[in-house]
Parts: sequence; C-alpha cells; structure tokens
Amino acid sequence: MLKLDELTLTSNGNKILDKITCNFNLGEITALLGPSGSGKTSLLRCIARLEPTNPKAILMDGIPIQALKPTDIGMVFQQFHLFPHLTVLENLCYSPEHLGLMTDATCNPKAIEMLKRFGLDDKADVQPHLLSGGQKQRVAIARALMMEPRILLFDEPTSALDPEMVDDVADLIDGLRSPDRIIIMATHELKICKKIADRVLFLENGQLIEDSSAQDFFESPQSERARSFIERVG
Repeated sequence: MLKLDELTLTSNGNKILDKITCNFNLGEITALLGPSGSGKTSLLRCIARLEPTNPKAILMDGIPIQALKPTDIGMVFQQFHLFPHLTVLENLCYSPEHLGLMTDATCNPKAIEMLKRFGLDDKADVQPHLLSGGQKQRVAIARALMMEPRILLFDEPTSALDPEMVDDVADLIDGLRSPDRIIIMATHELKICKKIADRVLFLENGQLIEDSSAQDFFESPQSERARSFIERVG
C-alpha cells in the first residue's frame, strides 16, 4: 500500500498541496481529477520524488518513498520527455544502463521485446521526432516499464493526443494492471476515468475534496464542487 499522510508542498510561500491524506492500493487504478492548478501534477511529482517532501509523508509498505529503489517508480510525463538525440531503443535502455542495472547485452533484448509488446519493434532505430504522438506515448510507457515499477504514474495521458484516441489510451493503461502494481493518473478526461479507474481523488486548490470509488464519484458526488465539475467537464 502507498500511504500519504498530511502531504504538504509549498513553493515561494504558496501552498501547492495542503495536508493530503489518502491510500493507494495494489492492483488498482486511481484517477486524480480536478481543475487546472488543483495540484494533480504536483501530487504525482511528489510521489515520483521530483519534489522534496517530509520523509514521513509518503510511505510504501511503511518505507519512506525516498528509500525506495529507482526501479520502484515509473512516470510517463505529459509531453513524454523522450531524449530527442537518441533512438527509440536507446531511450528505453538509457536509464537501466545509466543506473548500472543492465548492460547492452541484457538491456537490448528486453527493450526489443518491450517494443514488440507495444507494436513498435519496427521503430527501434528511429528518433522520436519521426514518431506520431501515439507512438511517442507508447515509447514513453515502454521506457517506464523497462524497470518493472511497482508504482506507475501518468500525467495527463490524453492531453497531447487526438480526442478520438482516448479509448485506445484507456485500453493501453488498463492492460498494465498488475496485482503488485499501483497505477495513478492525473487527468481532466472523464471518459478515461469512467472506463478504467477504480477510485477517484478530486482535488481543488491543493486540497483533497473527495476520495471515493469511481462509480460513487460519478453517480453520487458528495460535494457541490465535484458535481459542478462533472457537469461542466463531462
């Protein structure tokens, strides 16, 4: 279990996250919903250890998140953040080799198998600028999966893609479920939440307003703000 206990984040005197307390369970997909600036991406960045946090604020099975192995957490960024000067294969192998976890001899075969899994084996020697948005996203996901993370984070997985690809993205993320993995996605797309999310956390102004099953959130939201958000965005 991933546990957040009064997670707080400030920047230049502004409170970005305000005492967020919640749990994320293995095998589940949790959606972070809320308007722009609500703290969704900041919450992901804290879990990904890209923002400094109190060691007691984020625990994985009782262990501070700062003490987890680099391989335990994978993040797929909104703009993918692929290395433009590297090929697709080199993008997948960069982190495992840079961290000394694999060599060319062990990493390349695994990367090729990963690309086959996502239908990208013919793109191994291609540079990212020659890929479509959907292909870049699949490469970014394949790269995150190379180290078999226990926690997999997605920041706005549909925002850089055509609207008609939402179902494809939902199916892709849903296919990454595992009994020993936690998946968390920050999104503004209600369609993907309704299709694959088990739980929804609704944030506004850095505060956690609602924490419920996806079904309960959409059928009977507890706050007027959540009801208004669903009506306006949905």
